[in-house]
Amino acid sequence: MSGIKPLTCIKFYPLIFMACMIILQGCAGQINMLPALEQTTPINEQDGIVVARIINASGNALPFNQLTINPENLNESKSINPDRLLAARPKLNGTTVFASYVKPGNYSLSSIRAFYTNGNGWYSRFVSADEKLGTFAVNQGEVTDLGTLIYYPKPQGDRYLDLLIRAPELEEGEVLTKYFPFLKYDPEVLNGWHIDEKDEERESTYISIAQNPLTYNEQYVAPDNSIYFLGKIGVFMKRTPEGEWELDAVDTNHELTAIAQNRNGDLVVGGSEGALFWRPDNGDWEDISLEHDSHIEHLRLSDTGEIELLATRDFELNILRGTVSDSDVQWGLLNRYSTKSGKGWDHMLEAEIKNKQAHSKKADRHIYNTTLFEFNGQHYLTVRNHSIYENIIFANINNKVFAYNPDNWMIERSVDDFELTAIIDAGAVQLGIEKAGFWSWSGKPTYHKIDKNGGQNKITTYIQNCPEKRSSKNFCRKKNFTFRSIPWFSSENDAIAIVSFALSSFSGGYRDTEIKILTTTDGGKNWMKTDNEPPKDYCTSIVPQVADRLLVSCDGANGDFYESTDFGANWQQVRQQDNF
Repeated sequence: MSGIKPLTCIKFYPLIFMACMIILQGCAGQINMLPALEQTTPINEQDGIVVARIINASGNALPFNQLTINPENLNESKSINPDRLLAARPKLNGTTVFASYVKPGNYSLSSIRAFYTNGNGWYSRFVSADEKLGTFAVNQGEVTDLGTLIYYPKPQGDRYLDLLIRAPELEEGEVLTKYFPFLKYDPEVLNGWHIDEKDEERESTYISIAQNPLTYNEQYVAPDNSIYFLGKIGVFMKRTPEGEWELDAVDTNHELTAIAQNRNGDLVVGGSEGALFWRPDNGDWEDISLEHDSHIEHLRLSDTGEIELLATRDFELNILRGTVSDSDVQWGLLNRYSTKSGKGWDHMLEAEIKNKQAHSKKADRHIYNTTLFEFNGQHYLTVRNHSIYENIIFANINNKVFAYNPDNWMIERSVDDFELTAIIDAGAVQLGIEKAGFWSWSGKPTYHKIDKNGGQNKITTYIQNCPEKRSSKNFCRKKNFTFRSIPWFSSENDAIAIVSFALSSFSGGYRDTEIKILTTTDGGKNWMKTDNEPPKDYCTSIVPQVADRLLVSCDGANGDFYESTDFGANWQQVRQQDNF
């Protein structure tokens, strides 16, 4: 099913890989590769500058890091080639930015591309641009700002249609000012797309995309038992305790990654690029965003209106607290973690400070993300990081786990022997996740069910495949499977899971999958096949926060939700993607 199955990096044998790279280099020779501007880039007074931002609204996490434009006279001579702009350092937040010197002339957008290589193989994905995007001019010594482009794979039955649209601009010159502040330009001479008569059509498409999210970053259960699903381009979904669905949005094109609601009904939501918005119960949204280089990881909102948040930058994690007053917040710094020169935390217990100083390392590392969880009454914070010399797409991620006091965010101790990287809700129980190590055969995480006493019980990932008639030569065999989403426990021991079994082909090459629903009555030690199946092969993301029924989404494929009250024997569609 094109565009719906998850995309993965394709690996090749070294000789084949080298041959393919030679071919790719030959293709690259027919395109002018234009690096992103940096503070050390020599000034080029002969060319103009093209600036753009791409936001990926699909379920594929790999960012688009190349943007190709065609000169107006491309077909006049074989010596005239397209120009391919390379993105500034990509992050896994759905957004990439571009700024490169380009020769003067008239241009159109040809395509965007995600291209990554790590020595063993590569990943490449093109999305062609439609002529309806328009054309633009590049003038000597001037800046052409193409604004924000949004990629959205529109579902079309069992396929999808690639859409690349121009988003309405919230602020002219925003990308240049925020991401390339070292570039001096005259804001009165800021060029853009040529004027045409398609703006109304573009705005209509943009609204339809915003109202039909395809994927969700986080799920959150509010004090009133409403469930929030955080999506891309500032959109989120709410499922009320009565099972009704409501769509809401804040004034940003960036993805949302954290949300919190208090018992008064006040709400705060945040995401990438420092996007942060607060709304009192029955009030209007207020923009209280942080600096654009911040990423909102976690939010808390007390009944007295105090907001606590965890926000990361490249080398820093800041824990802030503040209260909204007259549409403004005076933030207080509760604690800070820095990976620069082994600095660590600002506030730790005295014994931990001495221990940190004794074992301090001088290596700078980029912060990847953070997780919060509670285990046996103790609160933990995991900081994941990687080397500054590694491409984030292929980076080797390290975990550092800390125990902390949730009242003042004082770090009580570092935890070196904690094998779990996160603990998540899975219906009636909690599951611990143990990330796969370097020597893991499967490369998949291991799940552990947390019992009432805090013990960990490993959940198996196989069934006993037994023939109808057994004999000494005909016995049961283990058949491995992969969880398509988190197993859903209706009680301490009873659970249901949507899984995939790999089907070997005759040649041993391409392997298809079989999607099935399994059950367990002993907490995941043994699994049994059922005759039940998910509503669609790609609708397999269980929502474990719903206790009285099985709710699944088609996360990454479309915005549909289905529910079942008989463990998957029958399904009812409760939310449907619009066919705009």
